[in-house]
Amino acid sequence: MTYSTLELQRRDGVAWITLDRPDRLNALTGDMYLDLERAAAECEADPDVGAIVLTGRGRAFCAGADLKSYTTEVDVQDPHSVRDRMRLIARVVRAWTNLDTPTIAAVNGAAVGGGANLALMCDLVLMREDAKIAQNYAKHGFVLDMGGTYFLPRLVGRARAMELALLGDSIGAAEAERIGLVNRCIPAERWEAAVDEYARRIAATLPRAAELILTGLRHAPQMDLDTTLEWEANAIALALSTPQARAAFRPREAV
Repeated sequence: MTYSTLELQRRDGVAWITLDRPDRLNALTGDMYLDLERAAAECEADPDVGAIVLTGRGRAFCAGADLKSYTTEVDVQDPHSVRDRMRLIARVVRAWTNLDTPTIAAVNGAAVGGGANLALMCDLVLMREDAKIAQNYAKHGFVLDMGGTYFLPRLVGRARAMELALLGDSIGAAEAERIGLVNRCIPAERWEAAVDEYARRIAATLPRAAELILTGLRHAPQMDLDTTLEWEANAIALALSTPQARAAFRPREAV
């Protein structure tokens, strides 16, 4: 496939998706949402892809919605037009959060508004030490989108989510890691090498195990203990249908 707003490359079992509108700080447009949806499908269809990295070109990860293009693409006076755009965004979030392949956001620079939630919809988030992340919607009279209302309190808890969303302040990578918003704060001088190593390690996970682990952890907040235990029983039964899992139960020779 060809894309107008991002670049898709593959190497060492990892698909690298780079948002490619650096002159607009990789701000989100209708075309970019469609490209993100199509790129997710392309990666999912490739059996050689064991992990997907989403990052940005230039000095930003993603500056959120491109308000300049938004006003030409959406009739803000028409609720139906606005709802259609939001349903497109919802399709993108569902496409990414339903992937059987682990996804990693590599936040190389500012991740603001929809850009922040673009990162949070991924399974894992790495953040360069000099990057910033912000839920700045309230400052502009908006409401969280791209699933931010769902992801934020589940990652940092209700109290901290309220503060981040209502104040809209930017926080750095070290603070984001400390409160559990992201997985790792990575020094700038090690950024590219560290992301590459991390992605390759995730990609090396056996695909059936990764798929089942992702499914369980994604749905765990909606399951009680009994439901979880029953899900685990079925998941382990499925895992044991693979030769890799069965190998762990082969008798070992006595030393």
